[in-house]
Amino acid sequence: MKSEKNTGHTMIVPRVGEPGGSLLGHLWASVGVTIVLGIICCAVYPTVVWGLGQVFFSHQANGSLLKKDGSFTNNPVEAVGSALIGQNFSAPQYFHPRPSSAGAGYDPTSSGGSNLGPLSDKLMNGLTTPATTQPTTQPESLSFDGVRLRTIHYGVDNGLSFKLYEQRADGTGDKAEVPIKQFEDGQGNLNDVKLVDAFPHPPSDTPDRLVLTAGGFTDSSGTTVLIPGDAVTGSASGLDPHISPRNAELQIGRVAGARHISSDQTMALVKQFTDGPDLGIFGDPGVNVLRLNLALDAKYPVSPTK
Repeated sequence: MKSEKNTGHTMIVPRVGEPGGSLLGHLWASVGVTIVLGIICCAVYPTVVWGLGQVFFSHQANGSLLKKDGSFTNNPVEAVGSALIGQNFSAPQYFHPRPSSAGAGYDPTSSGGSNLGPLSDKLMNGLTTPATTQPTTQPESLSFDGVRLRTIHYGVDNGLSFKLYEQRADGTGDKAEVPIKQFEDGQGNLNDVKLVDAFPHPPSDTPDRLVLTAGGFTDSSGTTVLIPGDAVTGSASGLDPHISPRNAELQIGRVAGARHISSDQTMALVKQFTDGPDLGIFGDPGVNVLRLNLALDAKYPVSPTK
């Protein structure tokens, strides 16, 4: 290698025949590095992480699977669910999860929310499918329940008192109380289609249309109750295994009555299966519904004779 001066600048000029590395050499070096990094990143690192997970976090690494008695298991055959994924519960002796838009509800193969915003008429007031005559005659049916209908069902299910009101859609005029029996079928069940049709539906409502709203929710002691948001709205994933402690508290009376146990016994289990914020500071406390319901079945099973 020698240097030459050219207009005040030094230029490095390779000598003839000086080796600079062959193309084949560079190619083999690249292949070698790729193989080494592939072994480290695709074999060694995953194996180390898997091994540490199996040794120190065995249940979590295998999906936090639960047996029917509520204990953890690593055997999928014994599992009835995962502590990380919610399940639908509708019987009165169980705590109910938050609504889910994942498939038919809590479908892990169809995770997702409704993608409806707070101004959505469908989300707030529900939607029905009109009656049809072709190709077959079908009555009007419920297509989407909505927050208002969920709130009324939550109040009925958990013994909360409330009132229904009719008022002009433009908000003028006095509210008139409406008996809930007007929206029940012959068996005393809520007529969801009739309720959704009576709710406001902007912007299609005319100003003088009478629309239905609910309010004045109170518990058995007459204390005003605010319905928790997680009781009437779904999570973004549709798989949230938790409900808020307040949501669980409002369900205690129904669950305790159905199992013929005291509210204190039920509350003790609620507290036991309330998870605190992550690392003590991130997020809010939540009650794991599946673990709580399994513990109720194990400790206070419902007798067929009751």
